[in-house]
Amino acid sequence: MKLGIVTYNIAFDWSLDTLLERSEALGYDCVELRTTHAHGVELALDAAARTAVRDRFAASRVNLWGLGSTCEFHSPDPAEVERNMTEALKWITLARDLGAVGVKVRPNGMPDGIPPEDTLRQIGEVLSALAPAARANDVELWLEVHGPVTADPRHIATILSYVDSSIVGACWNCNFPTDLIDGQLAPGFDLLKDRLLAVHLHDFHEPYPYRELFDRLSAIGYDRPCLAEIQDSSDPDRVLRYFRACFLALTGQAA
Repeated sequence: MKLGIVTYNIAFDWSLDTLLERSEALGYDCVELRTTHAHGVELALDAAARTAVRDRFAASRVNLWGLGSTCEFHSPDPAEVERNMTEALKWITLARDLGAVGVKVRPNGMPDGIPPEDTLRQIGEVLSALAPAARANDVELWLEVHGPVTADPRHIATILSYVDSSIVGACWNCNFPTDLIDGQLAPGFDLLKDRLLAVHLHDFHEPYPYRELFDRLSAIGYDRPCLAEIQDSSDPDRVLRYFRACFLALTGQAA
């Protein structure tokens, strides 16, 4: 398993050059660029700027793993869903232009007055509709295990049941306690293990069963990045060094 950084929140104010330089120096393999942050990699980039970003990553040892959009598809308003779909297609194109592996999208709650099963089906059908464009551009779509109520792995599994495409999968998000079903990690993990394409990690001091998670990831042969989505710090280099040391120890990769 590789280790990367999500620019939410530990690196939200780093320029792209700072992000790559620090990632290299601190031993991080890849990054997910969350939208609205100081790296400046956004949909508004023109063709020349996109080439410049791609070249900057090509010159670095750090890989551009993904683009962290805020596209969400749970709204009962068809116009709002269509707006998010249109934006998601733009993120897919940007990911293709930059050489990113995937784009993160998210569910973000259940609208009041709508049967939950209808909302889950709607999200799944939108992802299914986006899948051909993602496939055509060789870009994955990662549905983050996220949001009030929707963060339940059972709901994410239901959403993905409507998507018959291996290019669309889940981004495990290490949510406590909602990842646990009856106090156990295994039931929710097993529902999504065949669709896991990305993993976000939070602070290791949180009461989350990280050692079990890494054991389960290892058991399914997960060899993709796990990305640190941790709180900002006045001494981020020190925190990220500690985080990497803990990651290597917990995954059995420490020297």
